[in-house]
Amino acid sequence: MTTVVATGEIVGVKGVRDSWWDGPWPWLAYLVFYPMPWLWRGPTGVQFALSAAALAVFLPTYFATYAARGWRLVAGCATFVAIAVAMAQVGGGWTVFAVYAGAAAAWLRPYRAAVALIAVIAIVTLATALILSQPPLYYAAGVLLVVMTGGANLSRQMFFDRTEALLASQEEVRRLAGTAERERIGRDLHDVVGRTLTLIALKADLAVRLGGRDAEAATNEMRGVADAAREGLAEVRAALAGQVGSGLVHELAASATALDAAGVSMSVTGDPAELPADAGAVLAMTLREAVTNVVRHAGAARCRIELAVKGDMARLVVSDDGTGGIAPDGSAAEGGGIRGMRQRLVAAGGVLRLEDARPGLRLVAEVPA
Repeated sequence: MTTVVATGEIVGVKGVRDSWWDGPWPWLAYLVFYPMPWLWRGPTGVQFALSAAALAVFLPTYFATYAARGWRLVAGCATFVAIAVAMAQVGGGWTVFAVYAGAAAAWLRPYRAAVALIAVIAIVTLATALILSQPPLYYAAGVLLVVMTGGANLSRQMFFDRTEALLASQEEVRRLAGTAERERIGRDLHDVVGRTLTLIALKADLAVRLGGRDAEAATNEMRGVADAAREGLAEVRAALAGQVGSGLVHELAASATALDAAGVSMSVTGDPAELPADAGAVLAMTLREAVTNVVRHAGAARCRIELAVKGDMARLVVSDDGTGGIAPDGSAAEGGGIRGMRQRLVAAGGVLRLEDARPGLRLVAEVPA
């Protein structure tokens, strides 16, 4: 049974007939309508014996059909209809068996097959009554109940199937959201920790070199190490809270600090204020990782940063004169940082390209402006 609880979880997916109320036993109460005509005219011994034989065939078939699917379900419905037709001249409320057939037919799949089977059962029931010239009082309600019961069961099952599909899709959305959040945290921590630790390492090395000849400069560098560590800690906390990200102006200043510590000269073309805030926030994270890669891997002496809005796209270009160029086959090595930048840009509707700068590498990032 598909059970929807307060948390919106799917407790079970086994159809809608597994609980006591949705089980086979309560619905046997409808058999009470079969002997109703005998309230006005008592049955003969033959009628009673034939009715008992019909019930002896019906009951095991009913329990077997209740859990059946496919051709077994169709066979059970055909047996119910055959019992109804056979009992049409016995004098009891024979259409009760046809109603059971209509109710069971609703579980056939696909839905159009269930509708067709219900229609066939109703037509056979009506045709039997007309052939036997029975008065409408004997069969009209039965034919109507075949259609109504079958239609109600079919509608009910369709509702449960839709609910089951909806809850499954919601569970999938929650799973994908959790995966996306883990990926976001991974990207943000990679960018934040990578840039911070690189800057700390550079400043610490510089302080060691200055320690023997310029104690004051070495002290200043160590203060810079402490400041970078505190700032990195704050950024890690922000990343875990989903609040990471800063403007281009801040990232340009941080990039200048990191590049200066690595002995890389930096030049900037373009005004970050001309870029929209949303596009600038995405490009700021890209700039952070791109500059970190220049410092850690490029072995460059110069780094050029270009900012512009071209058409409906905001563009960031980071190029260097280092050794991290494009391979002869036209490819460039992409580590976790490059993949993270690409994922972030694609999620924002943008694109990332790596181009050969001869010497060095040019990184081009674009997002909708």
